[in-house]
Amino acid sequence: MQLELKPYSACKVLIVDDEPISRMLLTSILEPFVTCISAASGKEAIGQCVTHKPDLILLDMNMPDIDGLTVCRTLKDSADTAHIPVVFVTSTIDVETENMCWEVGASDFVLKPVTASTLVHRIKNHLQGKLRTELLKKMTFHDQLTGLYNRMYLSNEIPLLVKQVARDHSTVGVIMIDIDFFKLYNDNYGHLQGDICLQKVSELIAEHARRPKDAAIRFGGEEFMLVLPYTDLNGVKKIAEDIVAAIRSESITHYAGKGGMLSLSAGYAVRSAVELQDTGVSSLIESADIFLFEAKESGRNRAIG
Repeated sequence: MQLELKPYSACKVLIVDDEPISRMLLTSILEPFVTCISAASGKEAIGQCVTHKPDLILLDMNMPDIDGLTVCRTLKDSADTAHIPVVFVTSTIDVETENMCWEVGASDFVLKPVTASTLVHRIKNHLQGKLRTELLKKMTFHDQLTGLYNRMYLSNEIPLLVKQVARDHSTVGVIMIDIDFFKLYNDNYGHLQGDICLQKVSELIAEHARRPKDAAIRFGGEEFMLVLPYTDLNGVKKIAEDIVAAIRSESITHYAGKGGMLSLSAGYAVRSAVELQDTGVSSLIESADIFLFEAKESGRNRAIG
């Protein structure tokens, strides 16, 4: 798992201003250090945030369609964009306006005419803070060996996801996955090769968590979990079966496996997110775990739900 801050050159800054000259000026100041994208209106800015996921937003206070304060408030109200620092650019500011900036969630503001060195240093400082926070979150919520989410993520973030899906009156699916005869694999090939095997299986499982809110989790040891919001039983069944088939197609040698190849067993279950708000996601995990046990008891190398 990568544990390095990405360079400024890889950071995207969204410049929002209805005046083309202002956008060009701000871009010329920042482009030697960061990647700049721009928007000419508040509505376009919100769309750009969804499409490009900028690391920071430089936002004009006064725009004809949606004013900067409303744009900032809208972005902060969305879980997908709330974490993006917003720096206001304004020609005049009084105490009341300054307070409004803080109240809608702004990180900072700069005055026009912009001083180039001040702008660059402020942008770099805010990017540094965001990147460090993201790295800390990655260290907290990801398994170091595989890079998948860990049990801390399951405990802290999945309940929030369930609440969101419940508001949309949809379902959540869970797949519990176990590597067959993994202890024998470790004992025979060694722990280093065992780690390589875990990483390979993790990559394969992560490939099936294709949507932004899907979560591939290392549940513990050689056991993994896939959380699939907004997915019905047929969808979860197909993904579980695809994962089992995919690891077989990799043809990883395992002397104790069926046909001398490594295999997976999986159990899956689906529940209404509204129901999970009352019973907790652990009840869904338990149901999938029971089916995982059945898959192992009935011969392994299969998915049951």
